[in-house]
Amino acid sequence: MSVSLRAAALSDRRKIFEWLAKSDATPEMLGPPTFPDAPVPDYDEFCADYDEEAFRDGGDFRLFVIAAGAREIGALSYYIRDGIAELDLWIGSSSDWGRGYGSSALRTAAGMIERLESAAWMIIRPSARNPRAVAAYRKAGFAPHDPALHDVPDWCRTEGLDYEDAVLLVQRVGGRDGS
Repeated sequence: MSVSLRAAALSDRRKIFEWLAKSDATPEMLGPPTFPDAPVPDYDEFCADYDEEAFRDGGDFRLFVIAAGAREIGALSYYIRDGIAELDLWIGSSSDWGRGYGSSALRTAAGMIERLESAAWMIIRPSARNPRAVAAYRKAGFAPHDPALHDVPDWCRTEGLDYEDAVLLVQRVGGRDGS
């Protein structure tokens, strides 16, 4: 089944929030007991993070709806800073895991970022406690950060981490080998 991304509209915000914070998939991404360091946001907190800028056409912060065929299943965002595109992704139902949707969505987003020509590297920073996500990101071409191979700024390792055990995975824009 094909996976596509469409720019999220402000009218999608509640649905995207529910995929993240109110689905059967949520305990695998956020909140106690597994993720006490990453509490589940309430809707106001989510709106503060995903403000109107994320829903604008263009810009360095974008939010997309992931569709598997005609069915909307999750969201992907990216934020570009200092030539680095930081991505985040969530699939709203565990019944859609293990089907390659996340990896395919990441590859699609990588092509979009490459066309923008505003980032040299892409990063994603999942929790080590989420091995399913780490494996999906690696399948999409991301590799564990190696300072000898990946020239990314220090903030990628230290700032704005959602998890205390965040794994920094990197991929060169335009390259699938992570180096």
